[in-house]
Amino acid sequence: MRYLLTLLLGFLLGASVAGVGLYFNPFTQTGGPQPDAQDSVYTYGSPVTAALAFTHGNLSRLPTSPLGIPELWEGTINHGALALLVLGSADGSTNAIASRISFPSEGTELLLRGAVLTDHWLISVPGQGSLFVSAESNWWPFLRDTLIPTWYFDRPWLGPAVYAPTIGPGADGKALVQGATGAFAGRAGTAAERYRLEAFDDRVGPGQVQAEIYWRLANEPTPAE
Repeated sequence: MRYLLTLLLGFLLGASVAGVGLYFNPFTQTGGPQPDAQDSVYTYGSPVTAALAFTHGNLSRLPTSPLGIPELWEGTINHGALALLVLGSADGSTNAIASRISFPSEGTELLLRGAVLTDHWLISVPGQGSLFVSAESNWWPFLRDTLIPTWYFDRPWLGPAVYAPTIGPGADGKALVQGATGAFAGRAGTAAERYRLEAFDDRVGPGQVQAEIYWRLANEPTPAE
């Protein structure tokens, strides 16, 4: 009995240490790239409350919109989310339309990379063209600091907070951009995102958000292979 009790206490102690290590793991707390003067910067509101459309596979507490939009019920996509967003240029001169599908990444490693989400964007800028963005983002700091304490432990939210979650898939920790049409055709580059969370509701999640996506493309088209 004494040995069984010792084994149980050792297991509980080990689990506690592992949990604390995971929660405060420094390898998953790094901030993403920040914009500079050469980047094209576009802003948007909360993907949940300010999107033209937002839906998911009914596996989340996040509300869908508009009312009656179909959910992503099919087995191959029901772990994802789809948003239709209006992007505004930083100087207010241009609007763009973006569709973004997000889903849990196979590259998630809680000990080394965090809770990784994969995003695929199609962005269309009137009069300029369209481009694709492939991104990976580590959302563990947001889950740890905001979602878990507020949604699951009923603690008051301690915001506002800023998150720069982009971690790849580029070697420099940035997302990858590929131009598709118009002035962007054949050009490649990098991108990243940054969020300033101004309000978090325990029912609908991220409410007031100032979000940015910023990218930089090469001046010349990439050579054809």
